[in-house]
Amino acid sequence: MFLRSFNQIKTGKLTLSSTAQKLALKSTLENSRMDGGRSAVEISNTSENTAYIGDSTVSSTTGLPIAAGTSRVFPVQFGSADKIYVVGSGDVIIAEYF
Repeated sequence: MFLRSFNQIKTGKLTLSSTAQKLALKSTLENSRMDGGRSAVEISNTSENTAYIGDSTVSSTTGLPIAAGTSRVFPVQFGSADKIYVVGSGDVIIAEYF
């Protein structure tokens, strides 16, 4: 997979629920940086449950599964960073590459 070069990585924890939430750190959402250079987002599922990635309507039946104990990296195309959502149960760690 090709990733653009980056010069900053921000990491943090998200607590998942059955309600879809943006796959982004709170500081990124608050600072309107979603399209300000984020080139990729990585999710590390540290919970004991599967997390599911998709659009704003994602659910456990429609999302791409991220198994417990695994990680995935998603490239982010300009203009689409705020369209990645996640649902599940438990905590995940995310890394945003700027």
